Amino acid sequence: MNYIEQMFDLQKKLNDHTNGVMWVEGITKENRKISWYRCIYMEAAEAIDSFNWKHWKSINTETDWANVRVELVDIWHFIMSESIRLKDENYANKYLKLKPQGDFNAEVLINTLEKMLNLSVASNIDHKINNIRDITDLFFTAISQVDMDIAELYKRYVVKNQLNAFRQQHGYKDGSYIKLWNTVEDNVVAFNIMDEDPSISPSGLYQKLELKYSQIG
Repeated sequence: MNYIEQMFDLQKKLNDHTNGVMWVEGITKENRKISWYRCIYMEAAEAIDSFNWKHWKSINTETDWANVRVELVDIWHFIMSESIRLKDENYANKYLKLKPQGDFNAEVLINTLEKMLNLSVASNIDHKINNIRDITDLFFTAISQVDMDIAELYKRYVVKNQLNAFRQQHGYKDGSYIKLWNTVEDNVVAFNIMDEDPSISPSGLYQKLELKYSQIG
């Protein structure tokens, strides 16, 4: 199983656990409607907000490239979810040998994200339109522009996937989950674990999260 197939497998398991197996029908086990396209365009907007695009303020602020990568990985969760729902998981395999461009060109990347956002909005409004393949193409263009290959995407995805699963298991929906772990945000803790052991398995990462969470003062 290659990296992309592993990510799709992990995403299906996370969705099954979080939303119930009926999520592929577009509803959660609580009978709430799911819109993966809305999830995509909201995360795309957050990624765009990582850039210093506001002409009226903070003119010397640098782009938060680290957060751009975080938001792109979040978008990937939702692209995979919609692809699974449509039984189109294999399409993404065409990008297995993706080579990073490393451009770090803010205007080019904003343009890519805006195209992704617009396609997501269109599909969310007109449910007869399915733009997920075009959005997938734009996504892989975007990650290549921030120097990410499939191995790096996998590493970052596993961190967020296991953290999301951990949050759900520890009260994220009912509000009892603690996001700051001894003054450090859980995202940072999770990525630090991966940085310390880049070859760690998803289950090994989850176990480390359990240990760290138990040590919160």
